[in-house]
Parts: sequence; C-alpha cells; structure tokens
Amino acid sequence: MSSPRRRRSRNRGENVPHHDRWILSYADFITLLFAFFVALYSISLRDAGDERVLSETLNGVFDAVQKSIKPINVGEPVSGQPESERLLEVAPPEDADAENPPGEVEGRSPLYEALNQSINSQFPTLQSQGDISITEDANWITLDMKAALVFDQGDFELTNEAVALMIVISNILRSYPAPIMVLGNTDDSPTNSTRIPSNWHLSSMRAASVADELVYRGINPKLLAPIGFSSENPQVRNTNDFARAQNRRVTLKISKQRSDNLHDYLFN
Repeated sequence: MSSPRRRRSRNRGENVPHHDRWILSYADFITLLFAFFVALYSISLRDAGDERVLSETLNGVFDAVQKSIKPINVGEPVSGQPESERLLEVAPPEDADAENPPGEVEGRSPLYEALNQSINSQFPTLQSQGDISITEDANWITLDMKAALVFDQGDFELTNEAVALMIVISNILRSYPAPIMVLGNTDDSPTNSTRIPSNWHLSSMRAASVADELVYRGINPKLLAPIGFSSENPQVRNTNDFARAQNRRVTLKISKQRSDNLHDYLFN
C-alpha cells in the first residue's frame, strides 16, 4: 500500500516547474562584467603606450563576449549576421604587421639616440668590443655594462674609466629624466672575501655604487633604485670563464615613461 503513494509523490515532483533558469542570465551577466573590467585594463595598457597589447586584448575580449551573448535561434533561423554582432568586430589594418613586426620598435627614441651617439663619440671602442650594449623595446631602454669595465675583480668601487662613463651617461639622463633601475649581476663563483660575504652583497653594492655616482652627477635620487640579483639572472650558462664574464654586469633599465619618482611608477 505504501509504494503507490511514493510513486504518486514522485510524479507530483516531476510536474513542478524548475525555478533555476535564472542561472543562464546570471552567467551572461558575469561574462559581460568580466569583459568590461578587462576592457578597462586594456585602456590602462594604452596609457602605458603598448598599442599592440591593447589591440590583442580587446580582440580577445570581444571574441569572448560575442560567443557568450550569441542568441539561441528559436523558430526559423535568421540568415545573415545581426547588426549587434557586426559592431563587435575589431579588425586591425591589413598592413599593420608588415609595418611593425613583433618585437620591433617603431623608430628610435631621442634618449636612445642621445645615449648611443654620446657613448660612441666619447668611447668609440666600447660597443664594438662588447663592453657596452644599448637596446630598446616598447617600454625600456637597456644599457648593459660589463663588470670588468666598471669594477676591478671582486670589488665594488668604480674604476676611473667607469666614472668618466657615468659623467657622459648622467649628462644625457639629466636632459631626459625618467625612472631608472640599476641592476647588479654576478656569476656563480663564490666570493673569496671576508669583506663581501656573498654574491648578493657584491651585486647589491655594485648597483648601489653606480646609483651613488649618478646621484653625485645630478640625477634625481627619487628616480633611482639599485637592485642586486646575485647570480640568479644570468645571460648565459656559467660553463666557462668567457660565459661568466658575460654574466658579470651592471644594467641600467631606463623607462620610456615619465614619472616623478620610481616608487610610484612601480607600485602605484
């Protein structure tokens, strides 16, 4: 007698309408909200000057939105593309890739040209010998200096040639004030000095010596930050003496964006 009653109870449950169809609309709303915040983030990338990343991000956002809001056809299918979806298409110019290949910088910045010209005129052999290299990307100008040029072996005091080089560099940087990170790097050989207990100390003190000299030559200290990486950021593997010499270096990372101080530029 009890089984028919249970069967009737289950049948009544099957006829009750479902009340969770709102989840579909809620999911579409969350997707659109996510797309909105990603679009805001993309606009901030545009302020930083990275137009290529902005275009790629917006294309990805709008593709995702198009998939999420595409309606389910009910009844006869509608031929053609709805006007609302056409507005979401973002097509770059056909010749954009040809004019600006990935990784290339459109033209050279005035700061790059000034540094390159001044160093070559005052120290004509440094770049050809590989003691200094200057490169540029969309956000930074990178000036690499081999440690053998700037310091004596195992020391953190600037050589006379390094001081002369810092004078030339600081004369240019005063005309183009920008945030600068001074990065010290060593090889993986341990330090044999009680005065310098580790490569962390050596790389940090070398970066600080360069930063001190730049400040002495008139660079705003609020734009500078010395950072020591020890042997944790090698350019090549430390397999021989030549490779280790490539890894012992001090690098100036000069931002192409103006800022009043480096702290706010990095953390705000």
